[in-house]
Amino acid sequence: MQQRSVKNPLPPVLRSRQHLIEHGASFLPKDAAAPITLPIAKDGTTYNMAQEIAWLDGDHFAVGRWDGSLSVFAFNPSSMEGPLISTAVSSPSTEGVQMVEWLAPRVFATSNDEQSISVWRSPSGSWRDLRQAAILQYDPSLGVANSGESFHIGSKLYLVVGHANGYVTIWSSESSRTDLTLLTTVDVRSAQPVNPWGLHNVRGVALIRSTNQDAYVVTGSEDGNLCVVHVPDGAILSSRVYSPSAQRGINSVATLGQQLLVANCSVGPDDKNLWYYWIDPNDWSINVRDSAHLKVNPAAPQVFNFCTIWGLYNQGLCFFASTEEGTLWMGTVVNDQSLSIFGYEELTSPLGSALAFNACGRLAMVSYDLYEFTTFGGSPPSSSVDPELIIH
Repeated sequence: MQQRSVKNPLPPVLRSRQHLIEHGASFLPKDAAAPITLPIAKDGTTYNMAQEIAWLDGDHFAVGRWDGSLSVFAFNPSSMEGPLISTAVSSPSTEGVQMVEWLAPRVFATSNDEQSISVWRSPSGSWRDLRQAAILQYDPSLGVANSGESFHIGSKLYLVVGHANGYVTIWSSESSRTDLTLLTTVDVRSAQPVNPWGLHNVRGVALIRSTNQDAYVVTGSEDGNLCVVHVPDGAILSSRVYSPSAQRGINSVATLGQQLLVANCSVGPDDKNLWYYWIDPNDWSINVRDSAHLKVNPAAPQVFNFCTIWGLYNQGLCFFASTEEGTLWMGTVVNDQSLSIFGYEELTSPLGSALAFNACGRLAMVSYDLYEFTTFGGSPPSSSVDPELIIH
């Protein structure tokens, strides 16, 4: 395994921006005055932007932030009410809380540091009594957990985790949902990373399907690699670079059966930052069917697609995406072949937002601030939804 990656305290969107500025790009609006150097010294910057968001049940979701904090919110009880509980989970030196993954009723997992994952439990299910139930240890050469996906194969619980140094770990539990065992480690690194820093962070893991015997997941990494991985043995069934012309890596992936959405950062006027693929279960090949450029300002040197997810609205299937221009995009897929973009709303400050949707028709969007939406007209469906039906 490779050595630990070099720490970079900048969020990925800012790291990419800085690289373009160093190579002559300008992010200033046309005719804007250039900034001056102020006579002050920077001792350090702490970002509290959201890294990850995940539903814990039909009414509550957890938000992990770059500053290492974790907060649990109730969906829209009051426009003035804050989180039910907030706690420090990890150090900002490990780039904050990058993974939040539901495991079972009243139980979820988060990234912790370069050699462990935290498992959290709320005995009452109210989330106000949240406590750490277990620590899952692993080899520190894998790096901090960047993403995760949980599901069942028969009666067993499985957790698949993507790590910062380009590896995937597969965990399982026979009975206790807080004491998982590491089964295997999978190397999903690309030999030729598409990003200029040689990064391999596995930013997305998503379930394609599971049976009583096995399961299949797809991973997406900052080095540009998409891989289909068999669970529980960790065999890589297919891999490809998401785009042959990519200049940046993958930020998130979202599956709905064989349908795959990939979010990335576009660089220049001709790049794309949303991709739609079809995964063939006969040979597990990942085949591109369409792509789109979610971009408001045509002159922007880059547009970082921070997150994309599947959702539902009155007329059926849809998807959402959040970009660094502070916009929330919405669209759908036509005949399993092409992307149809409905449009966007400008909602928040630049840098992008984490998104989560559940089967109650509830959409949560978090950057520095929190935004909540319902996607069904009239009264939403009952919130007593099986967490297994939550769309990540």
